[in-house]
Amino acid sequence: MSKVFENQFVICELDEAIPVLTHTWHCEPPEGEFKKNLLQVLDHYNQLKISYKNLKWLADTQLLGELSEEDEEWLVTEWDHLLFEEAGLKVHAVILGEDFYADYPMEKFKQSSAKKFNDFGATMEVFLNKENAINWLIKER
Repeated sequence: MSKVFENQFVICELDEAIPVLTHTWHCEPPEGEFKKNLLQVLDHYNQLKISYKNLKWLADTQLLGELSEEDEEWLVTEWDHLLFEEAGLKVHAVILGEDFYADYPMEKFKQSSAKKFNDFGATMEVFLNKENAINWLIKER
């Protein structure tokens, strides 16, 4: 695993063997930093996918915390288009904190996500830990 970039909010790393670009949040970012950092990860993805044709994406959001309404709105209205249509991502894994599982019916989330990502021709799965996410990414083509 090689570091692509890191700051106080997130670390972005590349595992060339899978290949997967991973970003792991260190903490809940202040207003504006979530979008700024996610776009930075996306820029690196767009550069790296030239060398890694089947580059996958892993988002570890266990320490991300709550997003602002503005960031949530941006995720819904713009992010999917940027990631799946413009960047062409096909395999996406997300690690959610256990609090999310306790607070939200996971099956409903996975079903709605599966349909949405299927519309983009992409596969997405949600995990509680990195080990399971990596094992899934290795198998996913």
